[in-house]
Formats: sequence, structure tokens, C-alpha cells
Amino acid sequence: MLNARMARHGWKMLVFVLLGSMMLMNFRLPPADASGEWQAQTYDPNKPGLESNPLKGFLPFSKLPSESTDPNNSFPHSMEWFYVSLRDLMTGWNTYNWAPLDAYLNDIASRGNQAAFRVYVDYPERTTGIPQFLISGGLMTRDYDQNGNHDTATHSLAPDWNDANLNLALRQFVAALGARYDGDPRIGFVTAGLYGFWGEWHTWPYNDGPTNWEMNPGNQDALLSAFKNAFHKTHVLARYPYSASTAALKSSFGYHDDSFSYETLFQNDWDFWNLVTQNGLQNIWQTHPIGGELYPPLQQDPSFWQHWPNQNGEDFQTSVETTHASWLMYDRVYKSSLPDETASANALRAHKMLGYTLYNSSVQLADSPASSLQVGVKLRNKGVAPFYYNWPVEFGVLSANDTWIKSLGTATWNLASVQPGDTDYAFSFSANHNLTPGDYKLVMRVVNPLAGGKTLRFANTGQDANRDGWLTLSGFRVSESTTTSTVLPDPPMTPGRPSPSGAIAYEAEAPGNTLGGSAVVASCSTCSGGSKVGYLGNGSGTLRFNGVTVPSAGDYTLKIDYLNGEASRTAVLSVNGGAGLPLSFPSSGGWETAASLEKTVHLQSGFNTLLFTQPTEYAPDIDRILVSASPVVSKKQ
Repeated sequence: MLNARMARHGWKMLVFVLLGSMMLMNFRLPPADASGEWQAQTYDPNKPGLESNPLKGFLPFSKLPSESTDPNNSFPHSMEWFYVSLRDLMTGWNTYNWAPLDAYLNDIASRGNQAAFRVYVDYPERTTGIPQFLISGGLMTRDYDQNGNHDTATHSLAPDWNDANLNLALRQFVAALGARYDGDPRIGFVTAGLYGFWGEWHTWPYNDGPTNWEMNPGNQDALLSAFKNAFHKTHVLARYPYSASTAALKSSFGYHDDSFSYETLFQNDWDFWNLVTQNGLQNIWQTHPIGGELYPPLQQDPSFWQHWPNQNGEDFQTSVETTHASWLMYDRVYKSSLPDETASANALRAHKMLGYTLYNSSVQLADSPASSLQVGVKLRNKGVAPFYYNWPVEFGVLSANDTWIKSLGTATWNLASVQPGDTDYAFSFSANHNLTPGDYKLVMRVVNPLAGGKTLRFANTGQDANRDGWLTLSGFRVSESTTTSTVLPDPPMTPGRPSPSGAIAYEAEAPGNTLGGSAVVASCSTCSGGSKVGYLGNGSGTLRFNGVTVPSAGDYTLKIDYLNGEASRTAVLSVNGGAGLPLSFPSSGGWETAASLEKTVHLQSGFNTLLFTQPTEYAPDIDRILVSASPVVSKKQ
């Protein structure tokens, strides 16, 4: 029996219960109060499927269409690379056989991938790519023993690159190629090949004095102009920015670095980004893609991914962030296994770092008449480069129990305008839904124009939350007179990735964490994620790890990776709002040198928060924490 005091104040207890329920729902308001407001969405950098996003990342050499078995392993990819001979495609003046090219494109598309390719005329060690009708017409050719061309029984031939008939044929071919394939959904990117060894627009070492085989500037301009005029939808990448003589022609292409992470930055005059900068194209990546190939000897180096940052070649992360590269050929990772889990994790991290990472930061459903719906969507790009194509954006409706109801149609948004950074890009969509009264969910996807192509996934907790391949935006309610928004439960964050030891790693700089006061994210080349959180403590800076997930309640080993350039610093750790645990961090050897401190902490089943503070003095910088995958087993006394 309740006592009288409790009875008199029962209504107060009800208020407290309701308030507590709201707090457990991440402070989200009841549906009726949230209608028409912007709803913040949750960033999830570890969302499964991001590693297979289309038109970015590492890619392998494709198998021959005639081969029945794909030699590429399960390392994720959404594109495949191939070369094809001009001789196989061009059979006479304005006469073409597109079957060999279509065979590659269809075979690659059958695996849900898009192609990047180059047409060549002279590929050392292969049969000549010069069309027979040009040879029969008197085109001068040259045999040579450079680039391994005499290492096999098959020899290529170099043509006279300034022959008038050859240049006319090359320009005709490019025009026909564009007329047939510009905008073809099977193609991700075309590289402007044809001229030079491997179609790479150079004839080295035959580029000086009496053995200068180079194409003259006028013919180079004419060939590049042919590519510019032939392709208006599909992006084309050129090899060298100095190959064009005018700024307008230079700025019409993306660029291709065939020695990535080796001759990419600023060590030599001929390094890729040095040439791009010298030609005033350092911002070309904002509108045209940067691609290339990881330097082949580095691909063969089994220790390349043993450390982060890599210790051989140029720093990979710096190379990506400087060039804003979207894709790189890296055939070895698909043809053989990496040496261990550390190398595999680092290679996957590098793969995901390339190109775009789109994130839906907030959504608004304005109140509207019963039969219509108006939605505002804000997008950010957490990657290093734009998404270069304006694929359609489709909206759909699910029932309250996730049954598919209908498509609301598509919007044509300028997705390529969403530049990397913390800027929100606002878009809108409206449609007549004509739904019966009830509760629904609004979902959205970017439509890959390739039938069966890889899904473009957003880095959001709502991605795939209610329907595979779709991003859940918001709930909405249809009544007899209005359509109003409702707020859905926030899906959980994807747990951090397992470390090589089996522990789960959580980066300090992850957007899902909460930084307070003076705390800031700072670049750190020696840190696991390339960043750290500094300026902690001194009564101001705080760092809270959110969503630290364990399978069951118990004591877990917590490893804290930190940086401390002083003799000693301290911090206070509070788990799930509990009493603070004092921690002492010895010197790590410098502010760019990481060390580790291990403690045992008690965690509850499911989600946990870990808060680092220091009320009186500065704490060390934090790189990440690692939590053991299972509870610590106590030893019997």
C-alpha cells in the first residue's frame, strides 16, 4: 500500500519518469513537438558498406573477358582497370570494332563495378597497337629495346608520332569513342591515352637530340582537344598538365599520377603535384578527378602497410590529402594476401581515405497539406574529394514496420558541388504522396545508373537502418488534413574497428565523440587515425568517448594511446558518469610520439561513455582508446 506522501506527490514522480525517458532517447522530443524542425543526423565513419562506395578507392586490373575465373580477391572495390589496343578497335578510316571494349565493360559491370581504362598504341612487350591500315598506308615505325620490349618474343613498335595520317586517325577515333561511350554508366573514368609508351604521353628515353620521338605541341593540343570535345559527361584524366599549351585546355581534365606515394609531392621538379602546381592547377580537383596508380615497387613491398604512417616511399596520407585523389590502381592487394592483420587494417584505412565520404548532417520535413511532402536535406563531405557525377537522388516511403510502400520520384541535385569540409550544402525535394493516414518513414538513396552497380552509402547511422541501400531520413505522420514530421529512434553507432590484438579501437577525433571547452582535434602524422585531441584539462578541455560498446557487463582492459612531451601529466577518467579515476601518464618521448597506458575499468552491457578531464592542470593529448573484446577473467587466488 502506498503511503499518503507518495500518493500526494505521485504526479511529480510521473514528470520525473517522463523526463528520464526523454534523456534515454538522446534528448529527442516527442514526435508532435518536433514537426517542421531541422533534425540533426548522426555521423558514422565505420558504417559497413562505405568501403565499397562507387567510383573511389583502390581498384585492381580486370581479368580478360574470356577468362571464366576472376583472380581478384575479396578486398573491397567498386571499379576495375584495363588497357585495350587501338588496333583491336579501329579497323579503317572511321571504321570501328567496339566488341573488345564492350566485352570488358560488360564483364566488369556483371560484378557491379564500373571501369576505368586506357586505349594504347604502343605498349612495350605487347603486340603493336598500331592499326594495320596505317602501317599498310606507309606509317613509319620504330623497334626499340627499352622498357623490356625485347624481354619477350612479342615486340611493340613505336610510330612516328607526328605523322599526319596517324594524328588524323587518333582524332577520328577519339570523336567516335566519345560519340558512343560518353555518359555510359559502365564507365567511371577514361584516361587520355593513345600517345606514348603505355599511352602515358611520354617517349622517354627517346625524347632528346636525334632520338627525339615526342609528339609536337600542336599535335598534342589537337589530340587533347579531341578528348575535350568528345566527352561532356564522362570525366577524362590526362597524364601531364604541361601537355596542353593553354590554360583552358589544361583545366578541362583531371590528372593521373602513375607513381603515387613515390613521386607525388615536392621532392623533384617532375613530381606529380609539383607539375600540377607549376601549371596553376592546384584546385583542379574541385571539379575534375585525380586518379593514378600506387607506385608498382611499393605495391610489391610487403612491409608497406606494416606501419602507419608508412615508412617507405612518401607519406601516403599526406599524398592523398595534398592531391585529393579519388582512386588508385593497386593490383597486388587483389592478387595476393597482405602479410598480417595490421597490414590489412592499414590498407583498408588507406582505401577508404580516397575520394568522397558523403554525410547527411540534418533533415527537415516542413508541415504540409495531407497529400504532399516537403523535405530539406543538408549534406557534408567528410572525404578529400567531391563525388564528380550528379546521379539522381530517389526518395521512398516505408510503413511504420518497414514495409516498402512506394517511390516518390527522383531529384536532380548538384552532388558534385558538395566539397570536402564542414560546410552544409542544402537541397530540397517535394512530392505528392497521396498516402492514407498513418505513420511512415522517409528514405533516400543515390541511384547508381549502372544496373546492379555498387550502392552509394552515406556515413550515417541511418544508412541501411530500415531498408538495405537506403538512408532513413525521418518519420512522418499523415492525418486527414496535414503531413507532419516525426522523430525516429537514433540507430546506434557502428562499433570501432577491431585492432590487431582483437581489442576494439575508438579514435579520439571521431565525430561521434564530445569535445568540451578548449579541447581541439589536431593533426598528428604518427597517430593511428592521423589526428589526436589536445588541449585537454586545465579546468576546461574535456573528451568524452560515446558509444563504447561491450557484449556483457564486466571488467575490461582499457588501453589509452597518448602523447606527452613532459615528464608527467595526469587526467581523471569517469566511466558512465561515475566517480573519477586518477590516471598518471609518464612522458611518451615527445608530442609526436605515442605511448600506451593500460587500466581495468568496469563497463555495462551495451553502450558506455568514458570521460577524460583534468580540473587543475593540462592532461596529455589522446590518440585513441582500445577496449578488450571480452571481459578480463580474474585469476583464482
